[in-house]
Amino acid sequence: MATSNAYPKVPAKAWKVLRARASAAPSTKFTPATVAALLDMSGPRSAQDNVVSPLKKLGLLEEDGTLTERGNKWRIDSTYADACQEILDEVYPGDLAALTTPAGEPDKARIATWLQHKGFGGSNAASMAATYALIADKSPTEPPTGGDSKKNGPRKASRKAPITGDGSPKQPHASMVDVPDATGPVPPAGQGTQPVVHLDIQIHIPATADGEQIDQIFASMAKHLYQR
Repeated sequence: MATSNAYPKVPAKAWKVLRARASAAPSTKFTPATVAALLDMSGPRSAQDNVVSPLKKLGLLEEDGTLTERGNKWRIDSTYADACQEILDEVYPGDLAALTTPAGEPDKARIATWLQHKGFGGSNAASMAATYALIADKSPTEPPTGGDSKKNGPRKASRKAPITGDGSPKQPHASMVDVPDATGPVPPAGQGTQPVVHLDIQIHIPATADGEQIDQIFASMAKHLYQR
């Protein structure tokens, strides 16, 4: 394997996190111990081999871990693309610039194949291709959220209606309330102050009675019933 001409491999997370740190605190010394702490790595040795050394090969860090002139371009959005172009011109062969997708973006699969043809193993070639694509994109990247959604406050649970068997929302049942029956009989006027008496009266009038006699019968009834 062509280890002598190996290209740098920088994890995308490390690239984003350390660039965000450099933007916020340009005077930071990115020593192995500091990088291991920033990236929550197993130790300084791992940080040295996997992050610090590759960044130095890319010309972003001095030997003491401070930012180079290119590193200061790299940390600023307005000059980020310039820093990336310097890296592409200095570190990578021009052949890789032609390996793009129809949209013009770096084609990691073809770049990895090119690297494999140079003698690198599949996994190694894929990692180097990913780093090249990250740089060739030349777009400033935002640091990973790392759980920033929690800082924005807890999400309010949306209350959704239960779904019925046919897939339609189930309507909530209205609570039952006892309401007095308003359709009952209306008490007669004056109830409670004077009793009401209902009488059925049958009147038998002889067929032989003349009109005067009938008038006398009703007059007598009115006298007894209405005290007239």
